[in-house]
Amino acid sequence: MSNPITEAQALETEGRLAEAIQVYDDILNTTDETSTHALANFRLGSIYRGWRELFTAQRFYAQAHQLDPSNTDIRDTVAELNLYFSENRESVADEMSRKNSDQIVSLFRIATGIKLLTMDKPVQAYPLLKSRTKIFPNAAMAKHLLTDIQITEDERNSAINFLLERDWLANTGVLLYTITEKGLYNFYVELAQLHVANTAWTEAVMCYAQASWLCPEEQVPRYHLVICCAEVETWDKAVEIAANLPAEVPDSVDAVAYHTAVAQSYHHIYETTGDAHAKQRVIEACETVLRLDKKAKAISKLLTLYHPKKTWWRR
Repeated sequence: MSNPITEAQALETEGRLAEAIQVYDDILNTTDETSTHALANFRLGSIYRGWRELFTAQRFYAQAHQLDPSNTDIRDTVAELNLYFSENRESVADEMSRKNSDQIVSLFRIATGIKLLTMDKPVQAYPLLKSRTKIFPNAAMAKHLLTDIQITEDERNSAINFLLERDWLANTGVLLYTITEKGLYNFYVELAQLHVANTAWTEAVMCYAQASWLCPEEQVPRYHLVICCAEVETWDKAVEIAANLPAEVPDSVDAVAYHTAVAQSYHHIYETTGDAHAKQRVIEACETVLRLDKKAKAISKLLTLYHPKKTWWRR
């Protein structure tokens, strides 16, 4: 098993910083070792500092310093950032105000987009929601940057209340609000469905993957992820996910589409490896599809490759 810290640092070295952030966040949620927690917080702070997200960086640096107060690198970095804030009070205050306003706009667009969906207006909702993934490439970054947003009573409009009423936004202090993981999960699921409706399969894969990352106990996004992975022909990924899913497909998932994706994915694996288990999964998935939809010509044709002398319903 690879070391998560090593993996995250390798991603940093390769310049894949958004991915590194997600791995570091995983470390914070899955590791108890204090020194590892301190290092993950420190590296998160350094990435955000490099992006001029100084207030988010300060939050992670402070946590790292609290966990490992004797670490000179952490202590010196915290002192250096605090000195910068002290020497640039006016510009720092302006930057804080601007970034806070940007965060409020993001919350407003997420809330408005989802609210439009409840009004059956997906065309208007799609660009609002899609615009946020350009700012927050993954759920970890959205979680980090949409934290402790100052919202005055005058700024608490109907969109903000929409999030609060659903526990998608939490009050974390006096006039401070943080998006919840439940809120982010719903954002990614709703946006994924819009991507699917617009045949933007690569984007749908990203959104369902983020939803799965946020709520690993929720199986539904994983079924959808298999379908989307098959659409973009990432067969190995589709098979990896499908292999760990229960056979019974949830009611909210198109069973024909799911089993079709499974059949196609395992078929491509079988063509490459000749693996007997993959062959059996193709046959089982094809037969399941044909029980649900006897007119599925592509799947019927695929099954004949494995049983050329038998039609599926005579077996």
